[in-house]
This record gives sequence, C-alpha cells and structure tokens, in this order.
Amino acid sequence: MAITEFILPSYKQTPESIEAFSSTVGPYLQKILDEAPFKPKQLIFGKLVLENGVDVSADFRPCIGLEWEKPDHFYAVLTGEGFKAFGSIVKPYSAGPPNTQLYETDLGPSEVFGSALTEVWQVRVGDGFEREEAARGAWKRFMSAIGEVSAVKRIQGASLNLQEKLWSGVLGWESNEYRGEWSQPEHYSQTFKTHINTRVIDPNCETSLSLGSSQSDRPRFQATI
Repeated sequence: MAITEFILPSYKQTPESIEAFSSTVGPYLQKILDEAPFKPKQLIFGKLVLENGVDVSADFRPCIGLEWEKPDHFYAVLTGEGFKAFGSIVKPYSAGPPNTQLYETDLGPSEVFGSALTEVWQVRVGDGFEREEAARGAWKRFMSAIGEVSAVKRIQGASLNLQEKLWSGVLGWESNEYRGEWSQPEHYSQTFKTHINTRVIDPNCETSLSLGSSQSDRPRFQATI
C-alpha cells in the first residue's frame, strides 16, 4: 500500500498572487518538504485547465500531488513549525482553505504521475462499505475493458482524512488521444452509475516550470474530483 495526497489550493486571481506562487509560495513549500524530518517520496506541481468539461485555463488554479511513506509523515509535516510559517506566507494570496485529500492506494503514484496524462476519478462513498465496494467493482470492470496495456498505468484507494469518505481511481495515460477513446462523461456515468466531476491539471505551465529544474519535465496531471 502507498499514501497519495492531492492538494487543491483556493488561490486569488491577481497578478501578484500568481507571481507569488512561482517566486515565493511554491519554492517555500519545496523548502519545507526538503527540510522536513519525513520527506515526501514525490512532489508534483500542476495547474487546473479543465473542470467538468469547461476550459478554465485562463484562471490560475494550482494543484499539488505528493506521495508519502506513511500517513504519520503527512501529519507530522502538517503540524510542524515549518508548515505553520508557510500558512502565514500563503495567506495573503489565498481565497480560502486548501482542499487537502490523503488516500491509501494499492500502489505508489510515481508511474501515473510520470505519464503524459494523469486522470483521477473520485466517488463519494461516505461510511458505507457497500458503496466503496461498488466503486471498486466498477473500477475493475473499467480496467478489464481497457486491458493490460502499457499505455495505461493505474492505482486506486480510499481517502483517510476527509469527513465524507471518497474512493479514488487514478489513471496514467500515454497520450491525450489514447485517453480520449475511453474518457467520455457518459462512459464514466454508465460505469459508476453516478455523476463524476472532472478536473484536468497541467504541470507544464510557466509557474510550475520556474519552481526548479526538477519541475521542468513534468507530465500533464488530470484530477477528477
């Protein structure tokens, strides 16, 4: 099992805020994580470009993906002094609390994060075991339809830190064209028997690239949340 985190900050849409993410907020977050006693195994920055089929690329909607060794490491960093200082730095540019989601997934996210396109499906399952099992069953049927092809990487798991529990399935696609064969909204609804919201995130944006050389070859990152 692995621990996968998604962060969706609520960010002000001003030139000052956008510039600050690249020059101050992003690098400071990287510094905190680099100096933390329990460093994440992986960190990726991205920008939301599509939500529920609507192009939102004109807005600045950052997204962050991480992999942790264990949940305790996530909570240790979250409650540490460095993260408290980070809160004071990001506050002038924030439009509200960030949406932070922690999952226990069957595999680590490195391969899906490293794909040309990463897509995340999320289904609200609450406390009902039956709903979670139904989501896993739908996921297995979709995986069977795709087949064991190298063009698609995949992980799945349930949330650990949310008041309303979510199940999440993550796909790493070889290309947007390949994904397009399987990604019609009606196909999702038929598979899961419920509505699925979609968000598409692209790390290959200027604000991400300026965070450091380690960010210069990032894949596009899509989240369905």
